[in-house]
Amino acid sequence: MFSSKASNSKTQSKLTRYIKSDTFFRLAVVAFTLLAAFLIIYNSAVPKKYRLVLGEVSKYDIIAPRDLENKIKTIENREAAANAVPPVTREIGKASIDVINAADDFFYYIEMVRKDIEKKLENKGVSRKDKNYKQHLEAEQDMAAKKLEENIKSMGVPVSPQQVRYLIEKASEEELEKFKRTLRDQISNIMSEDVTLENLATKVNKAQNLLQAKDMSQDLKNIGELVIKAVVVPNREIDEELTKKEKDKAYHRPENIVMILKGQRIISKEDLVTQDKLAILNELNLVETGSRFELGFAIGIFIILLLLAVILLLYIANFCHHIIKCRNDMLLISVVILLTLLITRGFYEITPEYFMLAAPVFIAPMLISILLDLRLAAVVNFVLAAAISLIARGDLRFICMVLISGTISAFLVSKANQRSRLSLAGIFIGIINVLIIVCIGIINKGDINTIVREAAVVFVNGILSIVLTLGTLPFWELTFNIITPLKLLELANPNQPLIKRLLMEAPGTYHHSLMVGNLAEVATEAIGGNSLLARVGAYFHDAGKLKRPNFFKENQMADNPHDRMTANLSTLVITSHTQDGVELAEKYKIPLAIREIIKQHHGTTLVAYFYHKAKKCEKVESVKPENYRYEGPKPSTKESAVVMLADSVEAAVRAMVDKTEGKIEGLVRKIIKDKLDDGQLDQCELTLKDLDNIAKAFMRVLSGLFHEREEYPQIKANSQAVQIDKHLEQLEEISDASIIQDEEIKNVSVD
Repeated sequence: MFSSKASNSKTQSKLTRYIKSDTFFRLAVVAFTLLAAFLIIYNSAVPKKYRLVLGEVSKYDIIAPRDLENKIKTIENREAAANAVPPVTREIGKASIDVINAADDFFYYIEMVRKDIEKKLENKGVSRKDKNYKQHLEAEQDMAAKKLEENIKSMGVPVSPQQVRYLIEKASEEELEKFKRTLRDQISNIMSEDVTLENLATKVNKAQNLLQAKDMSQDLKNIGELVIKAVVVPNREIDEELTKKEKDKAYHRPENIVMILKGQRIISKEDLVTQDKLAILNELNLVETGSRFELGFAIGIFIILLLLAVILLLYIANFCHHIIKCRNDMLLISVVILLTLLITRGFYEITPEYFMLAAPVFIAPMLISILLDLRLAAVVNFVLAAAISLIARGDLRFICMVLISGTISAFLVSKANQRSRLSLAGIFIGIINVLIIVCIGIINKGDINTIVREAAVVFVNGILSIVLTLGTLPFWELTFNIITPLKLLELANPNQPLIKRLLMEAPGTYHHSLMVGNLAEVATEAIGGNSLLARVGAYFHDAGKLKRPNFFKENQMADNPHDRMTANLSTLVITSHTQDGVELAEKYKIPLAIREIIKQHHGTTLVAYFYHKAKKCEKVESVKPENYRYEGPKPSTKESAVVMLADSVEAAVRAMVDKTEGKIEGLVRKIIKDKLDDGQLDQCELTLKDLDNIAKAFMRVLSGLFHEREEYPQIKANSQAVQIDKHLEQLEEISDASIIQDEEIKNVSVD
């Protein structure tokens, strides 16, 4: 049980340490930046939603983002084309002949019955002259009518008894002959055409109408209609398979497809919202009421952003590795990227037509170039151009402007140490923007008015970008503890409060700092470091002496408090000025880079003067060197290391008695070698070649300050006693100087 609790406690402890680690912090920053960028770009890139209602009038002009098919209209066209295809039929055997034969049979029955009546009367010997002729005739007619009615009805002709009697008794031979010819012609005409089951009624009706128009008795016409209807049957039947093929062919004809090409209006303002247009807009997810999350669209954007993030991280890991180690730098890059995306989206919401031209996207490369690194600024500009182009949907003007002007802007503001230069950079960027827009407008054969309007917008964009960059610089410097050339120039101003205090309260330290600044600037420039940072750092490196200025020889007029103090206590006072300087710098809001120089400018060097003093006054065994060293840390940058060396060299050379060029150079190189041997330069990136260049740079400055002078005549006439007094005074100065720059006295004493 206890083992389990201990294991859980150990796991929680590891998790807590991991959460507080730099690795977790970096991952969290990258993940947050990626997610936030995705949300910004997705919400901006998603097409605008429109409030449309079926049957109402549209309030918008909506343009097709790509070639689209009007599916509803296409289906209507296809169905209409298929329905317009007539059925494919095939002939039904002898149907036409059978119909004509059936009509002939009808008249055959009539003729046979009428002839049978006469024949039977003849066989009975009854003539027309017989007085019983009428009775015999009626009897035969009755029998014939019954027979004829049976025969006709067997054909399917629904004649009435009266109509049968009419055919037998009243219709003359001429009328019947004419009726036969007429009816046979009508039936032949019908059967010469394609008669199907579907059009049978139409064909019969047509023939009946034509028959009614003929000149004959109405009774015969009525009988004819019944005969036509009874005997006419389809002579062709529909071939379902062939008909289906023809309909399918007509259905899939390309001309049935209704397309809306890219750039054409899907619906215009004041148009009625129809079902087909509403369906297209719903398919594009442009209607508010039917809005849905587009998973594929979101995944595509996220993967693109992920790949861009990988490119940026790979570049930082390989070429700007120091940025990964600095939390503030990582946060700065994240905030600048997200802020640029938000500003761009804001311009997009306000002015969608010109957002990519008016959005001040150049603030990102300019800020990163000023605050961090020029090459990194160019890479960030590329990443942002690709990311924001998703919102611009590949607009050539925007992509070219961001890639070209953004990259140039990073170079223009790099190492700029004057606000006037930055202002000119804004104008220059505006001019480049104008050139790009004009050239692309000419390539695309754009309208001159449009080109001029867009050129004006992009020129203002350049000015706006530099205004925002300059206006927000103090915020970035203060929030992320980043120092810029402009900030360094402000700090180097003699009216800066802390420097002014040095001048008034510790004038010796002030002049010493100025001299160290001159040495550090020249030496740092010689090795390719930030010379301005080194100079300003040197101005503040001894700010901690303001707490006890009289304990340092350069600020003493006569009395030396260390004469009344133990070596150990004096060491504590001397070494505390680095931490005191850091606290003062924090109070006066001095940037972190300067505070690091203040803290590191002595490293962990030995306070040699008081160490040797302690060894003389105390038991040697009880005096340990580590108790007489500065707390450190050792210099971690080139600038801190150069300030350390310049500080030591300036104090040691100033304390020299015989300042010849050869001896000064020997002393300078010995101080540098001692620092190297003592391990004070282990944590910075200085090479042996850099150290040689530093020594040469120091000599260029020192040779101008301590060149040989001709002694004045009255000085040459001085007595030997005066010369001895002067020599003793110089020795005392060497001894006192060691209190200020303790590690240098070691070098001098060795000489």
